[in-house]
Amino acid sequence: MEQQLGKNIANRRHELNMTQQQLAELSNLSINFISRLERGGSNDVSSTTLLRLATVLGTSMDSLMTNQASTGNNSHRGPQLRKLINNLNFKNKLATGLK
Repeated sequence: MEQQLGKNIANRRHELNMTQQQLAELSNLSINFISRLERGGSNDVSSTTLLRLATVLGTSMDSLMTNQASTGNNSHRGPQLRKLINNLNFKNKLATGLK
């Protein structure tokens, strides 16, 4: 999943004509971490970090993890991934509700 996550982040960043440096600054993460993540070299991504990236990239955490538009229908995913997505989406709703 981490390798797919990195590819999705890089693809979305390119769609926005954003550099790794810009993404790092806007998400308050290091450029080295962004680079490792995009190459699939980092497997330590917290829900907070994923939320930061999704927010800056103007997409959902689900889309970054699965490369599919959020449809609200998780039936095609395995139970562990569905649970993770539901947990992260819940945290995302909590975080955005606090702004």
